[in-house]
Amino acid sequence: MYLWSDPVRIARSGPHQYIPPEIRTQFAGRPHHLSQNAYAPLSQTAMFASNPSTRAYDAVLFDLLTALLDSWKLWNSVAGSETAGRRWRAEYLKITYTAGEYLPYEDLVAKAAHDVGLSRDLAKELGARYAELEPWPGVRDALDRLHAEGIPLGVVTNCSEELGRIAANCVGVPFTVLVTAERAGYYKPQPQPYELALRELRVEPPRCLFVAGSAYDLFGTAKVGLPTWWHNRANMIAPENAPAPLVCRDELSTLPTYVLGRAETSYSIGGR
Repeated sequence: MYLWSDPVRIARSGPHQYIPPEIRTQFAGRPHHLSQNAYAPLSQTAMFASNPSTRAYDAVLFDLLTALLDSWKLWNSVAGSETAGRRWRAEYLKITYTAGEYLPYEDLVAKAAHDVGLSRDLAKELGARYAELEPWPGVRDALDRLHAEGIPLGVVTNCSEELGRIAANCVGVPFTVLVTAERAGYYKPQPQPYELALRELRVEPPRCLFVAGSAYDLFGTAKVGLPTWWHNRANMIAPENAPAPLVCRDELSTLPTYVLGRAETSYSIGGR
């Protein structure tokens, strides 16, 4: 686990590590310390785009803990069973998506555990095991292709700064922007986290696709005007009155062609 106190060590740790903005600023003018694969400025990223004028979208934002990572598996392990883990996670989602302004992430996780009859101490165990998170099958392939096409990628996650960085590194793909609820000051689906990510990507909402993991994101992206693809790998049921996504899929194999404007251009909802 990285402690984020040694920028040089972080920057040299490999091509798939998220480099925080403050560290990128600190090392501006010293490019030998930062791998281009680890972080590329937006202007440089755009230079490698094949045909930007034909893209359906200029950037892609992702939910992190459900759209990209199988965090459900870790919650189930910490809880002791799939049944207990899913009850705990479902309660956490309800609490978090009605929280509004940021409260310590670990406190909400602990409250959710208590509310479903589990020990509050499980929140500490969950945080201690965050580096065990793994991406869903196919996620790295899809994101690698988007990155190779010069599409800026970002994350908007309901998480603390520390755990958000650990989780982002587990994806194994470089991100241009990482916005946590702690840094934004609000939890999704409040508009502030999405809006902060859009500002940092320097892209207007209609030109950015958001890939949701939970249907609760559909409420927030609708407020901001973000077109939304729902990667429903966790087989969740959408809350009542949730806005419809443009696309609902249980995998991401067609995401790159959709973003690049080469296939699946009609708005659709369904399985594979």
